[in-house]
Amino acid sequence: MKTRNFLLLLVAALVLVFVACSKEKSNETGVPPGGTTPIDTVPGPIDTTQVSTPGTVVGTWQFISVQSTGSQTAEFSQAGIPLKAVNTSNFTSQNNDGTVTFDSATMTATDISFSVNTNAATYVYQGNTIVDSIKTPINQNFPTQSASSDYKKVGADSLNFVNANFLDVLTGGLLPNPPTGCKVSFNGNMMKMTIVYDAVTTQDYQGVPAKVTIHMVMVVNLQKQ
Repeated sequence: MKTRNFLLLLVAALVLVFVACSKEKSNETGVPPGGTTPIDTVPGPIDTTQVSTPGTVVGTWQFISVQSTGSQTAEFSQAGIPLKAVNTSNFTSQNNDGTVTFDSATMTATDISFSVNTNAATYVYQGNTIVDSIKTPINQNFPTQSASSDYKKVGADSLNFVNANFLDVLTGGLLPNPPTGCKVSFNGNMMKMTIVYDAVTTQDYQGVPAKVTIHMVMVVNLQKQ
């Protein structure tokens, strides 16, 4: 029973990472957390295929949505028994608004806002056996934010940002430490900005160290105005 209670505590901690990251970033940017939306959308895997259609980032783009798929895994042991909790979540944002403008050197996100309504699924393993599973609803409203950053084009399909807070605005602050670059691809009047985040850390849960692995892929969808 003690082991199971500890596992459930760890599961709760993993589920709360989604909200905790947004709250932490909200404190940094002055954006409050909270809110709900009535639509539950759980999409399949994100299509990150790079389309070869020529395009340029320069211009004004409507913010259409942000898609995210990710997993968080915590691994540890108790009494020599390997234990693992795997949390997965994915979503396509709703109630999207705002614009992104690029000139030859600077990009500006203006009045970006969206909401997320999804479910996080968590599976708990003891050895190779699933001993529990939990489905947790996650509802979050991300109020209006704006940011700008100088950027450089790297190769044929990548952008590097001077100010990583630009990606914070486009992704709602859901990445603990946003990267400073992304891949871009074009399809007609649509542009995708694909951000990949990977991190491995050791965290302490009631005195028990756990290896926590996070992998997230976020795709920002924009439409040329």
